[in-house]
Amino acid sequence: MNTRIKFRFFLLLSVFLFSACTIERKLAMEFIKHKEYKVAILVVPPYSLDLINNNEYNFDSVYIPEDIYLDSILFQQTNLIKHISDSVYLENYLNGFINSLQKSGFQIFLPDELDAFKDADSQSYIFKFAQVELSEEIYPNVVSEKISDTKFYKVFELNLVTANSWFEFEARDSAWAKVFFAEDAVIDEFSAEVKLDNSSKNPILYYSIDSLSVADVYQMATDVGIKYAGYLTDYLMNNYIREHYPPSLNPSIFFHYEAEQKMLFPFSEGFQEITKEK
Repeated sequence: MNTRIKFRFFLLLSVFLFSACTIERKLAMEFIKHKEYKVAILVVPPYSLDLINNNEYNFDSVYIPEDIYLDSILFQQTNLIKHISDSVYLENYLNGFINSLQKSGFQIFLPDELDAFKDADSQSYIFKFAQVELSEEIYPNVVSEKISDTKFYKVFELNLVTANSWFEFEARDSAWAKVFFAEDAVIDEFSAEVKLDNSSKNPILYYSIDSLSVADVYQMATDVGIKYAGYLTDYLMNNYIREHYPPSLNPSIFFHYEAEQKMLFPFSEGFQEITKEK
């Protein structure tokens, strides 16, 4: 293939790829612009918050009365989640989720607005918080350095709090349904540096730990609510691209919509889908 033919080939290929991406971007913007008229969502809040201690303990030599549950003992051994108010955490979570969707222009309904949701003249979905779980565990953070011929090794125990959520998502007027999973976590902020002491020639560790607080966990609830609202927006937008893409062709790119900046970016992360369509 000579140079001129190569140039024409890559030029045509570039035009084709640019045209394809333009179609996807056009459809994405079409969805963003008109979603307030086309999409209604009934949000079903979680009924409870499961609080779990994921640390391992050895109770073989400890007498535990029959009327005391082991889960209760484990719960009291936690550093953070034993201080968490279920209602405050779930309220922050739900408010972050709903407020973000409303700012993005979706019609949002709650269970006490069921009649209005049924009458909504738009594409309608039900999004249910099926299970919400908050777990705590100790994370072993290893600092291992070698300075000259001296090795340094130390393990720091950091608090790690993980939020797991399962969602049921279905269409109001059909049997279409999905189940999603999402996970996020917060951990003690930690920084460390090993330096060689000039006089003794021994390694010295300089470190700092900013421990998690209850307020940090409540803030995580708000943050993941906002984040998962973005996941849902992206899912609906990219599904719209699939459904409206030219027949016999497949989209080559999907997008993430950044509501604050009102900009599209290449899709990078979202819900983990754990079931297929019915």
